[in-house]
Amino acid sequence: MTMPAPVFVFLVLGFQASADVTYRSLYQDGVDAYNQGQWSGCYTHLMDALQDYHKYHQEMTQCWKQCRYGNGEAGHFDIDASNFLQPQYLDMASAMSECFQNCRVSKFPDRTDFPEDSEIDQNFEDHSLYDYLQICAYKSGQLEVAISATFTYLAAHPGHEDMTSNINFYRSLPEAQDSFFYDREKPQFKLSYSKALDSYKKQDWLGTVRHMEESVKLYYGEVQNCLALCNAPLEPLKLERMLRKISEAAEESDRKRILRDHWSKILECKENCRTKLDLLENGSILKEHYNYLQFSYYKINDIKRAAGCTGTYLLINPTDESALFNKDYYSRHHQATADDFKPRTDAVQYVTEKNKDALLLQLVRHMRTEHSTHRSFSQDLERHDDDTAPSPAASREIFGARSSAFLKELNDFRARRGITEYGGSETSFNSRRVAADGVIGADQCEQLMHLASVGGASGNMFRGATDYERFEGFTVSQAAELAREGLVSAELVRLFLEASEAGRAYLAKYLNLKINLMFQHTELVCRTALDTERLESNKPRRPVHSDNCFIQRDGSCLKRPQRQTHRDFTGLLYLNDDFEGGDFYFAHRNSSEQVTLRPKCGRFIGFESDDYHGVLPMTSGRRCMLATLYTFNPATQDLARAETQTALRSSSTVRTGRVTSRDFQLLLDRKGARVSLAEDDLSGSQRVAVDSFTTEDQCRQLIRLANMGVTSDGYESARDRLSPHTNYERFTGITVSLAAKLAAEHKVTTDAVRLYLSVSQDLLEMARLYLTPNTSLYLSYTHLVCRTALNDKNVDRTDLSHPIHSDNCIIQPDNSCKKVRPAYTERDFSALLYLNDDFNGGNFFFTHQNMTVQSSLKPKCGRVVAFNSSHYHGVRPVLTGQRCAVATWLTLDKNFEEPGHSAAWDVLRQLDSGTFGPDEHSHAEL
Repeated sequence: MTMPAPVFVFLVLGFQASADVTYRSLYQDGVDAYNQGQWSGCYTHLMDALQDYHKYHQEMTQCWKQCRYGNGEAGHFDIDASNFLQPQYLDMASAMSECFQNCRVSKFPDRTDFPEDSEIDQNFEDHSLYDYLQICAYKSGQLEVAISATFTYLAAHPGHEDMTSNINFYRSLPEAQDSFFYDREKPQFKLSYSKALDSYKKQDWLGTVRHMEESVKLYYGEVQNCLALCNAPLEPLKLERMLRKISEAAEESDRKRILRDHWSKILECKENCRTKLDLLENGSILKEHYNYLQFSYYKINDIKRAAGCTGTYLLINPTDESALFNKDYYSRHHQATADDFKPRTDAVQYVTEKNKDALLLQLVRHMRTEHSTHRSFSQDLERHDDDTAPSPAASREIFGARSSAFLKELNDFRARRGITEYGGSETSFNSRRVAADGVIGADQCEQLMHLASVGGASGNMFRGATDYERFEGFTVSQAAELAREGLVSAELVRLFLEASEAGRAYLAKYLNLKINLMFQHTELVCRTALDTERLESNKPRRPVHSDNCFIQRDGSCLKRPQRQTHRDFTGLLYLNDDFEGGDFYFAHRNSSEQVTLRPKCGRFIGFESDDYHGVLPMTSGRRCMLATLYTFNPATQDLARAETQTALRSSSTVRTGRVTSRDFQLLLDRKGARVSLAEDDLSGSQRVAVDSFTTEDQCRQLIRLANMGVTSDGYESARDRLSPHTNYERFTGITVSLAAKLAAEHKVTTDAVRLYLSVSQDLLEMARLYLTPNTSLYLSYTHLVCRTALNDKNVDRTDLSHPIHSDNCIIQPDNSCKKVRPAYTERDFSALLYLNDDFNGGNFFFTHQNMTVQSSLKPKCGRVVAFNSSHYHGVRPVLTGQRCAVATWLTLDKNFEEPGHSAAWDVLRQLDSGTFGPDEHSHAEL
């Protein structure tokens, strides 16, 4: 596995590799020269080989980082435990591989072939090459290189007898200077770390801080470089070979095994990166950075930073007694607050990614032994004698503490989605059971009932657990087949997926899970009462049962593979209540009723799959619900569901994007733009997303103009606040009138204002041609806005940058929306142009009427989203950085046309003609 490209501390000027001359061929030439005793040739070839090796790998590092974080949609798919086996990973992998290959060819256009790693590469990685180099350098009279090469080899192979002897020999030479004894492959951060230790020994606290801060920054950069090269299995030849194996695999288990092996290489490489770079003789070098920093900051009386470094140290090692003592000391004697001890953002990101990768690696290793034991993955995580893989302590905890802070977060989660607790309390349930109302709304229930009426006849139909009911059910993949046949719309299939996801998301939140909860099986099921006369006399019911074990006569439950032991939790989301009987109940171990719940639209019940439960008899009518089984084990997740999601995004047989007008397409062609998300992708009609609507240069120009904006502009009631919606951001805006005024005052360029006006006119035309092509449409209000995070440390925010709302009506307590003032009822359509993506958070999203998320998209330069103004939508919190956009609201009523546009154009014309100067701007009618 390719390891990091370390900082190369010597260069041979003038060398330039060609298509036929690469570090591999140069290395071979050097070894051949060594065998022939041609010492000067050996020295030259090996030095050139090292230079080309480092240059090549430094460029490849940049290519992988560029393709992972900046390659359009390829970088938007975040790998986690719920999706690393799913089809969209292969789509993303293919996109990354293609991007990497294009980047590699652009970096090395003269090279026609990029062979895979060989034994030669291993000689560079483990520094064995320096064995040859030290001899050839010594024989060629290059003493410094000979000594440093020996030192470098010995650093990688400590205790090597011959090299130790060579070092002692070199030390005996009078011409050997102390400066010759250094590791040529020592990472730059370690050089800074050594300088920091020297300053520390001299009690130069400012010097210690300076070098240690530099070192920790370089350390994180070195880790990222190393992790980037761990994507080597995605190189074109390797990926092509893996995809071929997957396509040839006869069984799904074989495909999973291939992906498991693929991920093992990537994740073990990442683990090796972090272990190797963090290795210190007496512990962790990363941890020691913050140890030295906290003490040095204390010595220069910077208590706030000392506390921050203490908190960061405890993030890495939460039980360290000295750090806990320091925290107590700073709190008691220097009044350090909880906020002062917040870990640094870069450390939080590092630890989070490390823990995620460790958990993924544990999952992959668990898959190797899944067939040899009946233990569930959750049981493996809870074991304290786990011998499968080292992992962070946090990964052993499936459920987080139900602290007051968590319960507040849970209540906020419910409030945002319009979810209420069943019965107003949790007293009837333990912490592993949940019942809630409002998980989906009445309109969604109605649509899913329609889907059930169509799909029931073509799904699985059989008698239920009794002879008095008919059971009908079908899965998401069967629903997708109905869409392909034209029997239902793709939007209904998408709703099926989204409604089940709403239940899963709430259950995971309620349980405060620390690992991913994945779909194992999802089915839309209905039970219909049949023989009600016989039913009254016999009183049958759905027997008490468990979803993952066999109930025994003594009340115990026996787990056997045929009973789906990998099911960890169950979720039931009800769609109706217009039937009699059919109540759900939890049962005691003796099968007696414990708690009974009445189904109704939007009511969700979640519980552990080994929990005993049953159903009272149906006496009349039809009872429907989404029944979902969840698992913690990615090897047993429902990949057919993931394939259906992929098909909904990409298949023309399922996608229902509208046929667009020729004029619309001509407008996109003129701007070099394209539709990236159509109506079905965004889960609603009269919605579209377009990419590349503006250039990067235009985005930068508009952002510069936006930074001249007014705080809380457009919100008169919030003039005394930084943002009208949140305390964690600054909201600034600039209207077209203000922009023209600033141009007249020569505070901004006329080109910037002209661009602002032109872009908003283009947004109007694009929205008109797509959303309402046969009618006139007018700009009602235009706003160039930015949302800026006030504190980059507030990464755990639960609020929204812009709460869920509609642009032309006021949402009522029952989630309906009234078109009354002060709402801007004249607005018919909205169009937003995003200007950047160099921030965290801030995603735009649409919701259902009950506030559950329908679809979302990530802003980036040139991306437009246009939609009906009545649609519910919101903005995720901007956690770090600044998010800017041009927002336009459009109306069908000319009486509400925005007057500022024509006035602004008049100002620009006067400025262009020199009608008035900088002191005469008040002449313009603004």
